Amino acid sequence: MVVRRRLIIKSLAFTLLLTSLNLVSIPSANAGCQDYPESVTPICVAENLAIAKLAQEAYEAAQIAKRLQEEQTARYWAEKDAADRAATAAADNALAPDDCARSTNRYLQRCIDIAVEKARIANEAKDAADRAATAAADNKLAPDDCARSTNRYVQRCIDIAVEKARLANEAKDAADRAATAAADNKLAPDDCARSTNRVTQRCGEILAEKARVENEAIDSIRKIRELDALQKLANDKYTANKCDEAANRLLQVCIDSKSGTEAIMASTTSLAKKISQTQSLLTNPVLDANGEVLLNVLLKSNSLSSKDISSLLATRNLNSDDKKLLSSYAQKLNSIKSTSSSTSIKIPLSTSLDEEFTSATPAICKIDGGQIKTLKSGVCVLNVKFATESGFEVETTKKITIKK
Repeated sequence: MVVRRRLIIKSLAFTLLLTSLNLVSIPSANAGCQDYPESVTPICVAENLAIAKLAQEAYEAAQIAKRLQEEQTARYWAEKDAADRAATAAADNALAPDDCARSTNRYLQRCIDIAVEKARIANEAKDAADRAATAAADNKLAPDDCARSTNRYVQRCIDIAVEKARLANEAKDAADRAATAAADNKLAPDDCARSTNRVTQRCGEILAEKARVENEAIDSIRKIRELDALQKLANDKYTANKCDEAANRLLQVCIDSKSGTEAIMASTTSLAKKISQTQSLLTNPVLDANGEVLLNVLLKSNSLSSKDISSLLATRNLNSDDKKLLSSYAQKLNSIKSTSSSTSIKIPLSTSLDEEFTSATPAICKIDGGQIKTLKSGVCVLNVKFATESGFEVETTKKITIKK
């Protein structure tokens, strides 16, 4: 079982996922089944075919849902139009027959002339007020002050404004150059973050490779979301046709559901592994267009010891608050006794981090809510992940010797 709080990648509604499926680009059965020669192996052909069949069913279901939505929308607008017409008729009936506010009178020449005259008078009043305000402001200034409305386009005032802008731009440019130089001096001579290195061939290739890896990871996340929708479809088919009953297991629909589920699981596992590998290479989190964390930086530690965690955090450019949060929580988890005879062990949860705990030894221990349930004697191995909201995630293990 998994304890997961405040998931970083939020799950999408099943119906929305179905409508987002693209049959031209069906998720591959696994990371290798989309590439030749793996794609023509019997296993990959079977996996890709099973996923393709589910994708086709999902597409057809999405089209039906779309048509129903369009019909519902059409009915809504028809009803709204009828209600609007009724409201307009009621409003008209409350007015005199020649009132220009009536919907039937608004475009009569008489009513148009009245509206134009009203607007003209309002505009003239506004112009007069603006001129009076400008004259009052001018009278408070010296006759040669360039802020006076009558002086703004005098050559002398134009020259002064141009010179002022030039000095301001030069000062800004100088400050920018000084800030850039200061930032460069803090970096190694060959660091691609230095302003002098950004356009070099080597750094260009590094940035291009980084972008490629990040884009592949983002594409893998998209495919996993699509596969989640197909997984639900396969499960629903399996349940609806009572495929768990012996008499139904050889039905074609049950065989298809089972093979589809197995293919999706294989593909999802491969994609998740690929994402994890990418996370380990990141130096900064990958953000979406709204600045939300799409992919964490994965920091793998040998243990929860202060030495291992401190060494790990030193390899990334984390701010002091994130370092403190991660190291403090690691200490809390590390304080769990390494030997226990209890039937349950409470896990200290964090109020500031996202956590995930799974048991790597389910025969010896399991996760139940916020506790470790011990089942029998042996070494209980916990897979532990905890991440900051800014997108830095620590992954490690915790071993507990259980004595029954």
